[in-house]
Amino acid sequence: MTVPEGTMARFGSVRRRHIWSIVQRGPTEVGYAYFRARRRRRNLADDESLLSESDQLALSGAFDLTEDVLAANARLIERYQRAAPFQVDSIQWFLPYFRHAYFGGVHTLLRFAEHFARAHDVENRFHCYDVAPGAVAGMASRVAGAFPSLAAATFTSSACSLEELPPCDAAIATLWSSAYPVMHLRRARSKLYFVQDNEPQFYPAGAASALAEATYRFGLPGIVNTPGLADLYRSYDNPAVSFVPAVDLDRYHPPPAPRAPGEPLRVFFYARPGSPRNAFGLGIAALTKLKRTYRERVEIVCAGETWNPGQLGLHGQIRNLGVLSSLDEVAALYRSCDIGLVFMHTKHPSYQPLEFMASGMATVSNVNPATQWLMRDGENCLLTPPLPSATAERLGRLVEDAELRARIAAAGLVQVRRFGWEEQIERVWRAICRQDESFALPPLTAPLRSAAPRG
Repeated sequence: MTVPEGTMARFGSVRRRHIWSIVQRGPTEVGYAYFRARRRRRNLADDESLLSESDQLALSGAFDLTEDVLAANARLIERYQRAAPFQVDSIQWFLPYFRHAYFGGVHTLLRFAEHFARAHDVENRFHCYDVAPGAVAGMASRVAGAFPSLAAATFTSSACSLEELPPCDAAIATLWSSAYPVMHLRRARSKLYFVQDNEPQFYPAGAASALAEATYRFGLPGIVNTPGLADLYRSYDNPAVSFVPAVDLDRYHPPPAPRAPGEPLRVFFYARPGSPRNAFGLGIAALTKLKRTYRERVEIVCAGETWNPGQLGLHGQIRNLGVLSSLDEVAALYRSCDIGLVFMHTKHPSYQPLEFMASGMATVSNVNPATQWLMRDGENCLLTPPLPSATAERLGRLVEDAELRARIAAAGLVQVRRFGWEEQIERVWRAICRQDESFALPPLTAPLRSAAPRG
């Protein structure tokens, strides 16, 4: 490409080529480029920001606390930890925007709210801190559809200031971003943190992951989903009560009769390309190997997110059902499958292994030290290193060995039948009301006596 010299002679060759490429796009693009350059020279914000989304979060001003706020919260938390048992009559939940009330984390915290209202007459209020006023009605409708007893709950949007929220006995953060407004809230008798995953792992190392991890140092007593995740939260010197997620055994249960002999074995994969922690690419690579080996002996079905197998050259080899319309439809799909594959590369196992086990499927998942309380390799599941060939080999063992498949499925069913939601939520309720020592301050340690001889 020949770049005219003229007035551009003062620029280097790389810069001249860049300017010439803009000029060739026409006068409109030249004008845009001029004003962008002018704004940069004047240190004004540019629509084409070089900032990552992570850094934009840091610059938003929404995620910051002064030393005075931290100190005031530390005093409030200490008073709560020293308090005698008390009755919780009102809970202010800080709820982020969601599209689907049946996804695991949202559904779980709504289940807790519903139980508190039904069993203990708690007034639930939901402050949708990052939701515009026009979207709150839709969220309230989705909540009422999933839990009709919450239809009378109060919902407020981001337009409602924290000062406008009425006093409450407990304020509960439900996502790392909600912990910041909870810390700024002034009229709460207690403050808690409903932790359902190691959320700093949702982001690459940077501002967002640091801001998320900072919330684990706020000292908020944690209501933590699974014992493994609770161990992590306690490692930040936080008090915590954990619960084991239960399964609705009326909905998720094995099929009434075994599948007809001679039918292909059906392998299910929880496939969410938009959630890196679910290792979509790793699963597809393993399943491609499995299909290449077993051909018509296996049928591979996916769900969890909308995507097109044809884009990956897998049309006719893998079928994706996308996001199913109801939990009953999900349960029916699981009952129709023989083997379930799910990856979870954070500190929570996800709900899929539990639901697979309850539905009579043999489960395959990744090795994860934080999920050893649930997943026992060779007993109630098969665990695999994060390698496509190793994953395909575990799946292949279950395809080949009907006895192993049946034994793994039976042990999984025994595992999930050990726990029920009522007992797990009541454990948390006792901790919130200070009826046990889950959130108590540790006893003071007596000072060490000097080993020096007395005079």
